[in-house]
Amino acid sequence: MGYFITAHGFGHAARASAVMQALQARLPNVHFDLFTQVPEWFFRDSLSAGFTYHNFAGDVGLVQTSPFSEDLPATVAKLKHAKTNAHSQISVAAKILAGRHCRLVVCDIAPIGIQAAHAAGLPAVLVENFTWDFIYARYADLEPGFIPFVNDFEQVFSQADLHIQTMPAVQPNSAAQQVLPVARRPVHQRADTRERLGIAIDEPVILVTVGGIEEKFSSLAALKKYSHCRFVLPGTSNQLLRQDNLILLPHRSNFYHPDLVQASDAVIAKLGYSTLAEVYQAGLPFAYIPREKFPETPPLAEFARRAMGALELTYLDFGSGNWGDLPDRLLQTPKIHRDGINGADEIANLLLERYSKPVTQSVRNG
Repeated sequence: MGYFITAHGFGHAARASAVMQALQARLPNVHFDLFTQVPEWFFRDSLSAGFTYHNFAGDVGLVQTSPFSEDLPATVAKLKHAKTNAHSQISVAAKILAGRHCRLVVCDIAPIGIQAAHAAGLPAVLVENFTWDFIYARYADLEPGFIPFVNDFEQVFSQADLHIQTMPAVQPNSAAQQVLPVARRPVHQRADTRERLGIAIDEPVILVTVGGIEEKFSSLAALKKYSHCRFVLPGTSNQLLRQDNLILLPHRSNFYHPDLVQASDAVIAKLGYSTLAEVYQAGLPFAYIPREKFPETPPLAEFARRAMGALELTYLDFGSGNWGDLPDRLLQTPKIHRDGINGADEIANLLLERYSKPVTQSVRNG
């Protein structure tokens, strides 16, 4: 099975990994060919085996200068360059798909996967909670260079043979199959992860994360005043460090992110799909830092407030460490019990129901 995954942060790769985990649980011998520029190690953390990695640029996405800001002119320049190479890229990907005996292609918003699948005579499945035509259209007033690409991408995405939208979808489509939030499952028990972190089982813990794009935290010292709880902060150090009530982790650590979520009592995070979905499935109290200009933000924030009782922490307050009583409010909020349904399982079932013969052929052919 071919899987094309945008390298726009790690959120789409996390969602794709969750779907692949669910498929592996149903078809232990299924093999995935991953086309992406998300680092290979990310998938090795989620998938024990059963995939071949192809370093492949499936889309441009957005050029980001930090987790909270985008470079629109640079994005347009990269889109123009990518367009000149699109036909050769499609041809290369289609040949790999055929040579690897893939029988189905899934795309997590990397549009070239749809084109490559059809060039190879294969069905293409689109999994999304937003697509690039929607995002670029919302930026067109700020950067008119996006305008020519909006219709191009809309046409490509509309050609998917099966369209799956994961809640919360930015632009709900009545023709698409709707599924619940998709999240990777924890691997280790809460107590085991806490023991490895050096945290007592009954100690209050808040996970603070800005996702897959590295960011320097400027407010670490301010968090030490909340001495009654521990903060776990991925991406803040080159190695595991303990400073008073802070536990600093490298961007890539020996701790699986869903395990860190499960080991925590609350989460403060940049508002992005995969973290939201993992916190939703865990039922933890949640505070989000919005990306003010990103078009995905309003529907994600609305869902977080309505379905998760989430609180907002502005980027300015997040950066300054001016969190007031937010940590205490989160720790006093009861956990929400979920019924155990994960959108990843829904997607796996949809794929097997629709494409059971192609997928099982792919398993037999390796």
